[in-house]
Amino acid sequence: MANSLIRVNSLPTSSRNSVLETQEGDNSEEEEMYVKLLEKNPRDVEALKTIVNVKMRKGKIKEGLKYVEKLIEVQPREMEWRLLQALCYEMMGQLSNAKRLFKDILKQRPLLLRALHGLAMVMHKNFEGPAVFEMLNGALEVARREKKVNEERNIKILVAQMHVVKGELEEALQKFKLLVQENPRDFRPYLCQGIVYSLLDKKKEAAEQFEIYRSLVPEEFPQRGFLDDVVLAAKTETREQLEKEIKNEFSYKT
Repeated sequence: MANSLIRVNSLPTSSRNSVLETQEGDNSEEEEMYVKLLEKNPRDVEALKTIVNVKMRKGKIKEGLKYVEKLIEVQPREMEWRLLQALCYEMMGQLSNAKRLFKDILKQRPLLLRALHGLAMVMHKNFEGPAVFEMLNGALEVARREKKVNEERNIKILVAQMHVVKGELEEALQKFKLLVQENPRDFRPYLCQGIVYSLLDKKKEAAEQFEIYRSLVPEEFPQRGFLDDVVLAAKTETREQLEKEIKNEFSYKT
């Protein structure tokens, strides 16, 4: 469920607005119904999850956070709620709280990608400069030392993505090209290269990378629809629009 919240928030702006407008009416009735259920049973996890979902879709982050924290009370070991709590604080601009929560998660799960991504974004928004990459390189060393091959690759992709967020596009391209050399069957670096080339106004190169991405991404991949929206945005939006969205909302989906 938390994944779906992140996914909606990461949609290109035009797509996200249409989703929210379509669902606004239905969500209000659904929310009222589940609030009544919570009055009878305040520990009803499904009701809490649904209300969080509705609040987040409406952009009522502060209200949603109250229910996220109730979920943490009911399911204190569920990492999804702690990640969502940190994300809420980030979205509210309370970066010190978000940073503390992401770091707490990483003490328990040092290689958890969404927590690494969250912490990197908070540090970037907090103008911490090179410290972002020092943190990620530290995690990369842990992955190598523990021989966690998948985690190592995921963190390498995240490092390259953060270069995109910081506007260091040529550096990002070089890292994505190295990732392709390491594993030509992984569709993610091709998608990312397509986005970078779009930011550089190199439409031909972008189209080539997106074509390779499409040939490799499985039809049944859970985030296929979201990623296709990213490709569409890269092709149709102006460089300024795309650059703004990438900096603010670079996907958690790695």
